[in-house]
Amino acid sequence: MPRTLRYRLLVLVAAAGIGVLADPPGAGATEHAARLTDLRWRLDGGATMITAALSAPVRYRTTAGPGGIVVDLWSVEGDVDRFLEAGGIVSRVSLRRLAPEVVRLEIDVRAAARFKVFTGSGLLTVAVFPESLGVVPLPASVAYRAMRVPTRAGRAQVHVAILDPRAQAVVIRPALGGAVIAATETTSTAATRLEAIAAINGNFFTRAGLPIGLIVIDGRVLSTPHPRRVVFAADAAGRPWIGPVEFSGHLLTERGVRIPISAVNRPPRSGGVALYTPEFGPLTMPHPLVGLVRRDRVVGFSSGRPVIPADGYALATAESQQHLLLGLVRGESVQVDLRLAPSGIYQAVQGGPQLVRDGQVFIPYAWEGFGAGFYAIRTARSAIGITQTGKVLFVTVDAHGRQSRGMNLPELASLMRDLGAVQAMNLDGGGSATLVVGGRVVSALPRGGERTVSSMLVALRRPLDRSP
Repeated sequence: MPRTLRYRLLVLVAAAGIGVLADPPGAGATEHAARLTDLRWRLDGGATMITAALSAPVRYRTTAGPGGIVVDLWSVEGDVDRFLEAGGIVSRVSLRRLAPEVVRLEIDVRAAARFKVFTGSGLLTVAVFPESLGVVPLPASVAYRAMRVPTRAGRAQVHVAILDPRAQAVVIRPALGGAVIAATETTSTAATRLEAIAAINGNFFTRAGLPIGLIVIDGRVLSTPHPRRVVFAADAAGRPWIGPVEFSGHLLTERGVRIPISAVNRPPRSGGVALYTPEFGPLTMPHPLVGLVRRDRVVGFSSGRPVIPADGYALATAESQQHLLLGLVRGESVQVDLRLAPSGIYQAVQGGPQLVRDGQVFIPYAWEGFGAGFYAIRTARSAIGITQTGKVLFVTVDAHGRQSRGMNLPELASLMRDLGAVQAMNLDGGGSATLVVGGRVVSALPRGGERTVSSMLVALRRPLDRSP
């Protein structure tokens, strides 16, 4: 029986005159925006703590580079320009407006640094500290081992993290690079930001940095499935599962009209509208028609890239399919109905192809839309598996010259089976393949350094109180 995720929405769309906007872009989006009341810093041991005091909760997006850390906040109104000389590992802190409702916090650092973000009670705090302080102690339910495995081309270096989701101290779920869909981040940076016990890179992603395939975090569908490809999922109790997932979505009006939803946090596909949630980022992608929804009432409609209401959604359509939204009536009550089958999915990330099914090597790469070259190429790999006892395996294979030759998919599948996986699937690999254990990258990094990715799977300590 499919799981039904329902959201109450109210959509405001003009019945005619598409070339003329009834309201300016982002109309009404500042109705519940926060105001900055203070920006300060302090030293706490080896960390520099930067705290923004705000009149209301905000969402954020993070970016880390060699020179510092950037945190974008929205929705924020009023005067925000601030500049501070800081101390410890942080040299300067500045805050400026980036867009009408988006502000940018820039943190310049004196040396290589890691950071964590804490929110609550109207405060957003960024803790910045030296990389050496990013070590995370492992609970007894987590183990790591490295091994050399023979292949037809020589030996490959393999890294394995063994996690027990039945342990009360551990929860496994996806995370978003930069804390939103429309951003990328290195796996190690995300692991530190979320205080992860272990982390591995997740979905394949587009050149624009958008994840390819299903993402579900805490029961919220944040990206729709890629047809036929396999999914790693878990229910609310943390029980893991690997298999295909089907999606259907509709916008239901009070008059009984059903409008297909073809995408979540991606451009609409043919025959349906796109639903953008606040987890996408501050702005939608560019569209000719966008409806802005806030607290069961659409406050306006626009074109271009309006701000997504923090307490609502945005609905968008391709230029050739504006009729899908034109039938809606101003003030009409509607309901978004998103369904996943099988039911009970609470966390999920999509990869592919499947590697092991019921304890046997099983690689339906062509069915899942992968080519023969992808199947046969010897490269760095990432995979996830489930053992007979319900433990979860995070596995990466290095590929760096003669020291480690990498693996093709048949070799990776055999490895996962030999490690005890009864179900297993491939994740994005190559330069994306990264395994972090205890706050340290244990897998080999590509020549250009660790790659940023759109999503990752993380093992966190309970209780889970971090943003995606």
